[in-house]
Amino acid sequence: MVNLKIAIERKSYAKNMPDVLGPLAFNVSQGEFVSLVGPSGTGKSTLLNMIAGLEPIQDGSIRFNDQLLAGSPPCKLSYIFQQPRLMPWLIVADNLRLVMPDSAPFEIEKMLDKVGLKGKSDCYPKQLSGGMQRRVSIARAFLTRPDVLLLDEPFISLDAPNAHRLRSLLVELWLEHKTTVVFVTHDLNEAIQLSDRIIFLSSSPGTVLLDKEVDLPRPRADEDIHFQNWKKHLLSQNPGLLEGQADGIEYESFSGGFI
Repeated sequence: MVNLKIAIERKSYAKNMPDVLGPLAFNVSQGEFVSLVGPSGTGKSTLLNMIAGLEPIQDGSIRFNDQLLAGSPPCKLSYIFQQPRLMPWLIVADNLRLVMPDSAPFEIEKMLDKVGLKGKSDCYPKQLSGGMQRRVSIARAFLTRPDVLLLDEPFISLDAPNAHRLRSLLVELWLEHKTTVVFVTHDLNEAIQLSDRIIFLSSSPGTVLLDKEVDLPRPRADEDIHFQNWKKHLLSQNPGLLEGQADGIEYESFSGGFI
């Protein structure tokens, strides 16, 4: 498992263009599930891409167990995107083998069984529903037993029952593997249901407004009175939080400063 240390002073896409991110700094401890919440355009997906080594770090650093990110992450990392990104010409089993070419058939079947897709290994993506395709992408992500899992709003276009089932599946697999997770979402209920901590980002350029521990027992359901009371208290104490506004917010964050 991996401990992440993230310290970004600034990130922009071109000279003389406004910054997208920074300054911000926070830790994600080994096996911790941390969600990033903020308005559109605040740099959440950009930050995930930087952690994955897909975008350069302009000013700052990202460390995996104190090892500086340089190009590819120095650990096993999986990334679940907003869309399943399955190869339509490959059956489900071969889509999984893209990340683990040497996987034995029983390993593929075992993972598909875990995500509720027993007997679907020979299907093509077009033969599966949208929710089933998302299950394949989750199976593919966990097949490698990643040290770090990044998720960029993976349930955003699903209907409520499917999204609920997949969130529960994600928590089940995370608890089993204890992967270090960074999860991006706009949905506060989703973040509360899933997370150990929620990091709220400001409007662009994204900085940390609030780093909040979710001290609710699992499993969590948004209709539960304790869930709703926790949410109401959070928003009453921090007006403007979901709009990325700092007014009225008492700053709470990782105190380690820039690395």
